[in-house]
Amino acid sequence: MLNDSLVLSYIKKNLAFPYNKIEISDPEILEYIKEFTIKEFSYYSPHIKTIGYNTQLETNKVPNKRNEFYLVDDEGLEILNIVNIYFGQSNLFFHGHPPIGVMSMGELSQWALSVEVSMMVKQYSNWNYTFRFFHPNIVRISPDPTDQYIAIEYETIQPTDFSGIKNEFQRLFLELALGDIMILIGRIRKKYGDTLKTPYGDIPINSDIFDEGKTKRDEVIQKLEKNNMVNIVIDVG
Repeated sequence: MLNDSLVLSYIKKNLAFPYNKIEISDPEILEYIKEFTIKEFSYYSPHIKTIGYNTQLETNKVPNKRNEFYLVDDEGLEILNIVNIYFGQSNLFFHGHPPIGVMSMGELSQWALSVEVSMMVKQYSNWNYTFRFFHPNIVRISPDPTDQYIAIEYETIQPTDFSGIKNEFQRLFLELALGDIMILIGRIRKKYGDTLKTPYGDIPINSDIFDEGKTKRDEVIQKLEKNNMVNIVIDVG
């Protein structure tokens, strides 16, 4: 699992530290990555959480809105989108959905028919809930939900301790972070021009690191787009 130490080690070693001086300190490197790189990365690979939710709790309700509710992440992470909302199954039973699975092959055809009919009828009932997310943290459920307890699955920015980054995306995240830091250092070096004047003569400054970082960053973004669709907010309903 990624952590501060591993991320710093990867960045510094790929910048040839300690043989080459790095213009920013360790805390500044991590601060930049956690403030900017993580957010960019999260649009391609968000952190997914599921919580139980009480629709009847007054503190969850938006004032003067019967079917709008506040969604607050317990870790204070920025919410990107709602994936799904899971309601109780009692309404399906009301429409004839079997409460248990089949017990024999002879029951299968009738069981399947009952399931299909109940799902079809539900689409035209008052329990055919839809939802819509309003940034930064309000969800509207239509019609006014009668279920007191529901489950909400939603996407957030990745945690700043890097713990939510999936194993298959860790290398891409490290490369994206490296690209961002290379761009940042390149901007700093460009302010000095091509050379740094000293009592011992002019010392050439390699500001090509900016272009290298930008190329690396673009390559990582392309890979992220190819491997995982960009997070797009879709209103349901």
